[in-house]
Amino acid sequence: MQHRTLRGFALFGAALLATAPAWAANGHLLHGVGAVNSSMGGAGVALPNDALGALSLNPALLTQIDGHKMEFSAEYNTAKNAVESEIGPFSGRTEEEGDPSLIPAFGFTVHKPGAGSAFGVGFLGLAGFGVDYPQTAGNPLLSPQPAGFGRVYSNYQYMKVPVAFAFQVTPSFSVGASLNAGRATLTANPAGFLAPDCSSPTNCFVPSTNADSAWGFGATVGVLWQASSSFSLGLSYASEQDFEDFEWHTTVANPSLPTFGRDRTDTFQLNAPAQLAVGLGFRPTSKLSVALDAKQIFYEDTEGFKDALGFKDMTVYALGLQFQATPSVTVRLGANHGDSPIESDRVFFTVPVPAVFEDHITAGLGVRVTPTLVANLAYYHVFENRVSGPIFSPAIGPIPGSRVTTEMTMDSIVATFSFDL
Repeated sequence: MQHRTLRGFALFGAALLATAPAWAANGHLLHGVGAVNSSMGGAGVALPNDALGALSLNPALLTQIDGHKMEFSAEYNTAKNAVESEIGPFSGRTEEEGDPSLIPAFGFTVHKPGAGSAFGVGFLGLAGFGVDYPQTAGNPLLSPQPAGFGRVYSNYQYMKVPVAFAFQVTPSFSVGASLNAGRATLTANPAGFLAPDCSSPTNCFVPSTNADSAWGFGATVGVLWQASSSFSLGLSYASEQDFEDFEWHTTVANPSLPTFGRDRTDTFQLNAPAQLAVGLGFRPTSKLSVALDAKQIFYEDTEGFKDALGFKDMTVYALGLQFQATPSVTVRLGANHGDSPIESDRVFFTVPVPAVFEDHITAGLGVRVTPTLVANLAYYHVFENRVSGPIFSPAIGPIPGSRVTTEMTMDSIVATFSFDL
């Protein structure tokens, strides 16, 4: 009984990892980086539109972005989260009380026109998720410990730093690679991925952790083939980014234990998943460009996601349209779809990880302000999605007649300024 209690708490708590809720879009990853890529639905593996998109999706694209480019981007997004739970005659609904997110990105690329090589570096806010649900006796899941989990707050933020090189092997074929450093910060209150402090099978308290940061490293390789003047094909693979352990000094949380309040040291590893992307670029006219991408996100092989959270692999489809309305004005539209990596049997364990997004629509506008400055704006909406499943008891498993539901929707505005140096 004691072993099953510990295991049940560890499984549920593995979910308490996350961050500013609005960061998530394809699982825990943003669907796009910067206003151009975001307004194209995240598509662009084979379409060299901007520096941030190239650094994020496919380093081989750098050979097609001429000159010295510097891009600054900020994304402001708001998410509406809610969790409902029901067990026996007790039920309740609690809505998210977290603050909106501001997500930065910076990119710098160099390619001399006609040269065979290119270089780029980026600082890209790419991933995160989290919630801030208040403790309430009216929602069984959020009732005070040890009956429930009390207030649930989690914040995980991840920035990727690619250093990229690309080489044009022939006029129609380019290869590229990047070394990807990463910096992540994780706070979880309570930290359910840690072992609970139990004085009996029914009297367990989950400890809390403050922010800790970790470094991770990985790599990306990509190719770009210009099949004709109208068609291009792109392929890229980003390896799993291996992070060092998060490490916290917390305290024993159960007041019934003689060790209550004493120091305990805990660790947890959460890596960034590998991704494989393939894309088609199509330019039917000099003014119209179309990007179509498919991407596989390998959560089931990723430390932290495969065991603690139980995320499923995701297949994401993205479509983007770009029209050059005038020499100085560009209009963009896009869509993005990927099934939620959280299935019904994992909802209870992932309440603090609202990664249930599926369908996005996007739009954007680019304006050349001066010969050396382009301002791009994007907006996207993520449609509301709900995933429901049973509440689990450490002793008996799924409780008959019980239910927990995670619900989420999101809106975001992105502004990017691109300078020709």
